[in-house]
Amino acid sequence: SAYIMNTTDSIRSVRAKVFISYYLGKTISPHVNVQLLQANSISGTTDVLFYFQGLHAVNDITTNKYPPGAVADQLTLYGGMLTDSGSHMSILEFIAAGFTDSFGTDSEPCSWTQKFPNPQFMIQHYTKGETLIESYWKSILQVFQGVFVGEPLANPWRQYIS
Repeated sequence: SAYIMNTTDSIRSVRAKVFISYYLGKTISPHVNVQLLQANSISGTTDVLFYFQGLHAVNDITTNKYPPGAVADQLTLYGGMLTDSGSHMSILEFIAAGFTDSFGTDSEPCSWTQKFPNPQFMIQHYTKGETLIESYWKSILQVFQGVFVGEPLANPWRQYIS
């Protein structure tokens, strides 16, 4: 499943609002159940392929199970500052929890949607068989303001050519 969170932090939940208005009632991918949740986190879930958050720190990430190829980010400034992200959770915590890849920014301002993965495009490209890095790259307009951490060639939906 893809979890797009509309958290109590309305500034960092901007992607959930855009997603809701644009894709309400539309199919993004036949492979993924997209859920738009009014919550700060998910807990005890076993099918998290995509986790698009909106908080400085994400609770309960160690209580979920993540299949190979799962991705997450939290739409905060300095998530991409791997060793000194201050009060913001480093994206390395997503990797430690079991995600294959994450993306985080390393500069202000924090909530410009063009500097973060667009969930619609990320899910579409990834589930059509593109690699993780290709999918991320095509879903972010300002890629120069962040870092990718994880396995860039992950490709759980790869199409085998015979």
